[in-house]
Amino acid sequence: MTVTDPDAPGTAEIPLEGDIDVSNAGRIGDELCELVSRHQAVVVVCANVTFVESRGLAMMARVQRFAEEAGCDLTWRDLPLHLHRTLHVAGLDDYLRIEA
Repeated sequence: MTVTDPDAPGTAEIPLEGDIDVSNAGRIGDELCELVSRHQAVVVVCANVTFVESRGLAMMARVQRFAEEAGCDLTWRDLPLHLHRTLHVAGLDDYLRIEA
């Protein structure tokens, strides 16, 4: 999975796809935090995320916290049903800013 930086400095829309697990969650989180530090708003589109394990959930919480501290408006958009359920069980659905 690759995170790319769009050209617009104001709002970045970042598509994620595939699995988010121990092999890539740290790198994805670092790349998202870098984008958050350079944009006023970031939308992470998760429609094509197929699986998220505990490291992926921790990464999402870390990036959300980083965005709050940086004053960036971070939104997680188009989450598949399995990810909604996982976030609910983990208690993160109230912490993350999720948009349908």
